Amino acid sequence: MKLLNEALSISIDAVSVSPNDRFDIAGVYGFGRGLFTREPIRGSETSYPKLHRLHAGSVVLSRLKAFEGAIAVVPEHLDGWFLSPEFPTFAINHDVADSAYLQHLFRWPGFWELLRGESRGVGARRERVSAQRMLSIRVPLPDSINEQQEIADRLDRLHGARNYSVERTQHAEGLVASLHNSLCEVKAPHVRVDSVMELSRTPVSVDPDQKYSQIGVYSFGKGIIRREPQLGSTLSKLKYYRIPAGALILSNIQAWEKAIALSDESDVERVASQRFLPYVPKRQEDIDTGYMRYYFLSEAGHPLILKSSPGTTARNRTLGIKAFENLMVPLPDKKTQLRISSLLDSAYEIIRRMRQRNQELDALYQAALSEAFGASTAS
Repeated sequence: MKLLNEALSISIDAVSVSPNDRFDIAGVYGFGRGLFTREPIRGSETSYPKLHRLHAGSVVLSRLKAFEGAIAVVPEHLDGWFLSPEFPTFAINHDVADSAYLQHLFRWPGFWELLRGESRGVGARRERVSAQRMLSIRVPLPDSINEQQEIADRLDRLHGARNYSVERTQHAEGLVASLHNSLCEVKAPHVRVDSVMELSRTPVSVDPDQKYSQIGVYSFGKGIIRREPQLGSTLSKLKYYRIPAGALILSNIQAWEKAIALSDESDVERVASQRFLPYVPKRQEDIDTGYMRYYFLSEAGHPLILKSSPGTTARNRTLGIKAFENLMVPLPDKKTQLRISSLLDSAYEIIRRMRQRNQELDALYQAALSEAFGASTAS
C-alpha cells in the first residue's frame, strides 16, 4: 500500500477563455467508465475564466462525482480537449506507477469506496473531493513496475473481451431493430382494432386479508413486471381485474412510452389494476397477439399509439380505449403474422443471451479487480 501522491502529482494546464475561442468539451463518467465528449462551446458560453486542457496519459478527476468513481486516465483521442476547473488533472510518475495498472485501479469499486471516504455528506449533497485529499489515499501499488504491468495485462484481456462483447451486442441490437421495423412495414389490408380484438377483464373483489400478486408493464417493450404478493388491504383504491393468458396488455398511462407486453399462463393468477388494458383476439384464427405487440412497438405502429394518447406531458398522456380500438392497422394472414412474431422472438432471444453474456463477463472482470487489488488491501 502506498500513498497515491507517490504515483500522481497535480498537473493542471489552465487555459484562459476568450469569448470567440472554440473549446472541445469532455466529461468524466462515474463508476470507472472513462471519459465522454460533449458538444463544443464558444468562450462566450461559459462563465469560467479558465478551462483545464487534457493531455493524453494524464489522470483526470471529477471533484463533484469522485465518490462514485468519476476518475480516469485520459485516452489519446481526447488529447487537447477541455474540462471545467471542477476537474483537476494529474501527471503519472512512471517510475512508480504504470498507467494501465492505474486505469484498472480506477475501475475497482474498492477504490471508489476510498474516494467516498474523502467526501462529506450524503448522495448528491456530498462535498467535493479535493485533489490533495485524493492524493492522501493509500492504494495497492506493487513496488515493481513489471508486476503492475503483468496485472494490467491480465485485466486488459478480460476488459477487452467484455468491451468486444458489448460492441457486438450493440451492433446486433441495431440489426434487430432494423429487422423489427422492416418486418412490420407490412403490406396488408387494414382493419380496425376493435374488429379483431376485444378488451377482456374479469373483476376482482379484493379481500383485505388475502394476498394478491400484481402485474405491471415495463416501458420500451421490456415486458411484464411481476410483483411480490401483498395483502389486499395494502392495494390502492383502484379497481382490479384478472387477466387472460396471451393477452396484449397496454399501460394506459405509459403506452406512449412503449409499455406494451404480452401476458402468459402464469399471469392468470395475478391481478392488474384498471390502468392496464388486456386485449384478446375475438377469433383466434384471425390474429396473433405477438404480431400486434411487435407492430405497436415498431416505427410504423408506435405513432398510432402516440396519436391515441393525447396530452403534452407524461402525466397527461393517457391512452384512450375508444381511440385505441378505432385504430386502423395492417393485418396479414395468420400464417404471416406468426412468421413475423416468431422471427422477432428468435432475434430478441439472441439479444437477451448476448446481454446476459455481457453481464457474466462484467462480473468476471469485477471479480478479477477484487482479486488483484483487494488482496493487496487486505495484506
